[in-house]
Amino acid sequence: MYELRYSESFQKSLEATISYWQQKLELSDDKISEFVSSIYKSTEALKRYPYLAENVATKYGFNQPTYRVVIGKSYAFFYRVNQKKVEIGSLYNTKQMKVSF
Repeated sequence: MYELRYSESFQKSLEATISYWQQKLELSDDKISEFVSSIYKSTEALKRYPYLAENVATKYGFNQPTYRVVIGKSYAFFYRVNQKKVEIGSLYNTKQMKVSF
């Protein structure tokens, strides 16, 4: 099994997203929990199947293999596989598409 590593940018982007949903969209805690659960399930699957997603490095101009997981209709995160570790990059709204890892 592979080890998951969440980047600092992932943690900050998740916190910012949750804060936005709570303050601006006033989503219920149940809806937010559903979303967080979806992220958890997606990342846990990467422990066993790290190459589950498509390599999108060429599409987004990365210089090393980079994979993207889409969550729902509007959010996604990039990740990279190095040896037996999966490094998870920022969570982002797919409409914004500000790519950084």
